[in-house]
Amino acid sequence: MQFQPEHMGQLSEAAYLSSDNVVLYRSIVRYLYHEKERYHSRLSADEIFDALKTDSYFADLEIEKVKLAMKQLTEWGNVTAMQDPRRVRTIEEYKNKVYHYSISERTVVIERAVMEAENLFSEGNTISASLLIRIDRAICRAKEVICQDSYAISEWWHDLQEDFKRLEQSFSDYLHIFYSVEGERLMQSVEFLLYKDQFIKYLRDFIQKLQHDSVMIEHHLLAIGTENRDKILDAVFRSEMDIPRAKTGNVDESRIRNNIIGQWEALHQWFISDSENESTCSTAMECTNEIISKMLRNAASRMQLQNSGLTKRQDYLTFLELFAACDDVQEAHCLSAHVFGAMQMEHYQYHTERETDSIFENAADLQPQIFEIRPANRTYKPRIRTHGFSVRSEEKERKRQERLLAIEQEHRMIADYIQDHKLRIAELSDKVVPEAFRITLLKWIAFANQNQSHTGITDFGQKFRLLYSSEQAVLHCTDGDLTMPDYTILFEEP
Repeated sequence: MQFQPEHMGQLSEAAYLSSDNVVLYRSIVRYLYHEKERYHSRLSADEIFDALKTDSYFADLEIEKVKLAMKQLTEWGNVTAMQDPRRVRTIEEYKNKVYHYSISERTVVIERAVMEAENLFSEGNTISASLLIRIDRAICRAKEVICQDSYAISEWWHDLQEDFKRLEQSFSDYLHIFYSVEGERLMQSVEFLLYKDQFIKYLRDFIQKLQHDSVMIEHHLLAIGTENRDKILDAVFRSEMDIPRAKTGNVDESRIRNNIIGQWEALHQWFISDSENESTCSTAMECTNEIISKMLRNAASRMQLQNSGLTKRQDYLTFLELFAACDDVQEAHCLSAHVFGAMQMEHYQYHTERETDSIFENAADLQPQIFEIRPANRTYKPRIRTHGFSVRSEEKERKRQERLLAIEQEHRMIADYIQDHKLRIAELSDKVVPEAFRITLLKWIAFANQNQSHTGITDFGQKFRLLYSSEQAVLHCTDGDLTMPDYTILFEEP
């Protein structure tokens, strides 16, 4: 696609759709549009004013506002103002320049698109299989059209593109109904069950015809070949160039040729798949099958909900009969508790440790737990209960001795690896050290690297200094090997 930034500016003719006085502007343009369709293209401001006054919304409208609106629409290019001096009857009319207005062609296109957008969902979208037959017949005549005159080639090309455009647009609009929010809500409604069979039959018939006709169209498109395709497109291009145009100036031949090639490629891609992209026809059939499946699922779920509602209704009727057969109120209370549960209850939530997490244990088999429930008022104060305390000096002494013994054992273990008040990593490469020694060693190294002097003190009160080496060494531990710099730790003599 080639962009032309010089033509991508603001479209002044569309300004009336979003201006402040949009109701008046759109009403005037709509009235001019309908009058043009009746071949009444020149209207005065008074005629437009009289037409607007017939609506109760413009009951207080003044002629001056209409004239100002027509002046603004003229500046935007929506209407064309023309003064006819033959219809001037007085000098005052000639001075005031009584104009007659007609809607511009660009505004006609804009207003027609606006009306189509307004009626997008009000009109029924149909997908006709006859378009496929017409497209197939047009493609079969492609080779014969080359020998005809420019008028016949142009007519054949426009008919083919018009049928293809209608096919693509109608199918796209029809699928949009089901993939939109409104379509989802429609398929989940009860009313949709009445039309479900018609929709499914309609779509299935179209899919069957699409499967049959698309194969024929694909076969005929492939039979044309590259050479004949180029001849056909050249003939279409020449026929388009022979059409007289009202616009003066040079005609953009490259744009016209690219449009023709793009339209043929779009037709080709709609029916024929390649190694990279799947054809739109195949995608359309998959989407239609998905819509049919969704219809059936929604209908089945809706029927299931209705059936469940009927089942509950029958259950309620059975319960009413049981209530009516109760001998006294107490029996009715028991039945009510069984059907609806307890009428008055209090819920307590607590966090405590359970004896087991098994889901197969019955709550009645577990040991009871006692919880103290306090009143929820502000004036309540719990009773202070005096109680003594236990002496745990023996337990503390026992844990202290265990900790001292662990430190002494750690000290003996580390001392076995220190030789001549020095500990070097490379000298430990032939030994397998325990995990506790590795943790203590790394703690000493980290502590010494935190200061500039690279010194530290052990947990046993012994000072040391850390020496760094660029060489690497491997420390073999019971839980793995650690590659690290060949540090040397020098201990002071005690």
